[in-house]
Amino acid sequence: MTITSSLLTRLSAIGVVVAFGFNLTGGLLHPVVDGNAHSVESLTSAAGPWSAALLLTGTVLQLISLPGVYAWFAARAGVLGLVSFVTLYLSSMLVSITHLSVEAFATYALASNPDTAYLVPANGSLFPGAFPTMQMISGLVFMLSMVVFGAVLVRTRAVPVWIGAVTTVGGLILLVPWPELPGISGLIVELPRGLAFAAVGVLILRAGRTSDVTPTRRVAPVPA
Repeated sequence: MTITSSLLTRLSAIGVVVAFGFNLTGGLLHPVVDGNAHSVESLTSAAGPWSAALLLTGTVLQLISLPGVYAWFAARAGVLGLVSFVTLYLSSMLVSITHLSVEAFATYALASNPDTAYLVPANGSLFPGAFPTMQMISGLVFMLSMVVFGAVLVRTRAVPVWIGAVTTVGGLILLVPWPELPGISGLIVELPRGLAFAAVGVLILRAGRTSDVTPTRRVAPVPA
């Protein structure tokens, strides 16, 4: 099999679509007990470990795939599109990977042990110390960069307008401090976080080829 830019872009498109399915399922399964999604009771419920595993797997897959998907329309998004995408990508990595890794391994281990369960913060911040501050700052940057990136996509028409609009509206929705509710909270977070990129992935797969990428072709040798 010949590895071409076109193949890598299609694999990236498949990656973001599959990642969206993982993240959406994990978000819907994420338990919320008494309005707290990260309490000892929520973390140790039957769906808790499965939800964390799905979300962490989906997020890693999404982050691996996003550069290839962005490259498909990068030339049309311009310099501001690149800056806003890089900011979105880095802040997403910082807030999501750290949050989900701590939830899946550190906080769950503390919550599932009666001798250490008291160490889990009651305010839903997962971990004491500077961790909540880092999460708050990186999360705010992530949401604002979604708004800017979506606006750039709408202005440049790099992708269908509705995809850029979904990205912008999604960032604004995430800025609202919604109450934590079973299922609903997962939709509020995971739809904005993955729907637009999954839609671009579907566009790439439907097109059957990548824009601004010329697949590598084998040239027959010229007889002497």
